[in-house]
Amino acid sequence: MATITDTIDFIDPKEEGFAGRGDNYIEKSPKYVDAGILNKEENDEIILELQELEALRKAKNEARKVAADMRKAYAEKRKSLEKKLRLQKKKVDANPLATPEMKRELYLVNEKKTDTTNNKSPNLHGRVVGGVPKISYVKKPMQGIKLYGKINGGEYDFETTVNGSFFEDTRPRINPKAVEVREYYAYYMYENKRVGRKSEPLRIVLPPIE
Repeated sequence: MATITDTIDFIDPKEEGFAGRGDNYIEKSPKYVDAGILNKEENDEIILELQELEALRKAKNEARKVAADMRKAYAEKRKSLEKKLRLQKKKVDANPLATPEMKRELYLVNEKKTDTTNNKSPNLHGRVVGGVPKISYVKKPMQGIKLYGKINGGEYDFETTVNGSFFEDTRPRINPKAVEVREYYAYYMYENKRVGRKSEPLRIVLPPIE
């Protein structure tokens, strides 16, 4: 049996490992300065920079924790505030004294956006979930998609209307023990009609089932 020898760099690539080795160096290197092996000025500089780096590491990690806490607090506060604003809008809409100008001034009015469907095409995203392809896309402002599919380079002989924002292709595998390639494209649906442009093709590879 052959023996393979590799060299592992003394600089630990992991943050915690680097910090631990730095603490060890700070503690144990001075005795080698006293013994005349290490240069005091150079060693003092290394120790100082190790201490500064550790302070930066701790500050970075604390800032990351604070940022995560603040993002959570912001999301919770915004959700609560949006609920109150929607209730306020509902009361304003029911108040005969509230003029359209007032609603616009306070941004308590929904805007209407007019667009055409001619150049819109769904952007399909796919992944394997639980052994089956899951296709997702942005639905609004459309009403769904018409999805077409084929298996292993064959003809596009599969067609379905997807009213939700995702679709799971649960059709049985041709051969569960072999790799299977499923390809899809789609058009948007609006008022029960196919509209816009054809999407870019989506390719999902299903690995064999052991």
